[in-house]
Amino acid sequence: MQPDPSRLLSIMGPGAPVVGVYDAPDAGAFGPLVAPQPGGRACVFSFYQNWLNGETLHITRDNFGCGGAGRALLDVQTRARDEFIRFLVDDEGLKASHELMALWLDARPPYQPEFGHLLIGPLCPDQYGYLKTVTFYVTPDQFSLLAL
Repeated sequence: MQPDPSRLLSIMGPGAPVVGVYDAPDAGAFGPLVAPQPGGRACVFSFYQNWLNGETLHITRDNFGCGGAGRALLDVQTRARDEFIRFLVDDEGLKASHELMALWLDARPPYQPEFGHLLIGPLCPDQYGYLKTVTFYVTPDQFSLLAL
């Protein structure tokens, strides 16, 4: 049985974007598609407006945008571990220390894709079998309504 987010969406109110992450064998079923510039470093979240416009981000091991997405979602290592940790701590500010970042990376192994296409965008009900996760982007007020 396919989950139906309509109850949650009715509680949160209009305009709450719902984004699915799919690991699928064929990207064609998810159009219209957008992709990072080849060789670029675009963050997957820079495609947020595309998701709101009904477009789906298509990433692969050959074209994934930023190194964080490459590592976390596709198990692609774009730089040496120490260099990656320095970047995540010193440039991105994701953890308070290099040691904490190393522990976090060790505790969170990269996702191992089943297929060659990861797709991030609006829900595609006829592709439910490939859906890996759903994210509801909400404001703090909307989030508090979900606790009721």
